[in-house]
Amino acid sequence: MNRVDLQISFILKSQAFKETSVIHQVFTQDFGVLSIISKGSRAKSSKHGSLLQSFRPLSMSWVGKSELKTLTGCEENLESEQLKGKALYCGFYVNELILNLLHKHDAHPNLFLAYQKVLNGLLDEKSLEASLRQFEQVLFDEIGYGLALEYEAGGNTPIQAESLYNYKAGYGAVIQFDGDASNAISGSALINLRNNQLNDKIELSQIKRMMRQLIDYQLDGKILKSRALFV
Repeated sequence: MNRVDLQISFILKSQAFKETSVIHQVFTQDFGVLSIISKGSRAKSSKHGSLLQSFRPLSMSWVGKSELKTLTGCEENLESEQLKGKALYCGFYVNELILNLLHKHDAHPNLFLAYQKVLNGLLDEKSLEASLRQFEQVLFDEIGYGLALEYEAGGNTPIQAESLYNYKAGYGAVIQFDGDASNAISGSALINLRNNQLNDKIELSQIKRMMRQLIDYQLDGKILKSRALFV
């Protein structure tokens, strides 16, 4: 029976199973996304039921050769401040992106680090939007659809800060000549996204709109339930 001990993990989603158990979708440092059942964790006598919460860094141990692993131990890895309000909704959004866009059992160490970073970023309302955009950028890199943010699509012309662009999924940034700026993205916004230096409200709004379009393209019709929380 395969056994893993004290793997750094985050619970992405939990669903009650039978009378006292819970099935968790877990993002792990070395094994990617896994399904783990915590037997009896909803019982009053459970040793670690209270620890099994989203956004809390945990050291989890489990056994099992099948798709569904069985939790054997859980410890709090580090004390962490819990997300609240808008930050909590954003956390649900990040978790949902991972669950929908990653294949199970594929390790993504860079994304795991980005996940830890975005959770910290969400604690500061001033950096919340920029933290989300940085995480989304890493996510695209990890799923093989990295954003082309240095040159215009189809050539070697550098993106110019003063120009306006449309970003087309699977192709890249296309310069806009028609003067309609309502859906355009400034070159400076693309450059600042590439350099992790987004802070201007207008640029953040432009990149948020772009990321939503690109994520919807990847979701191929799937609906993110977390978006409804912002309405």
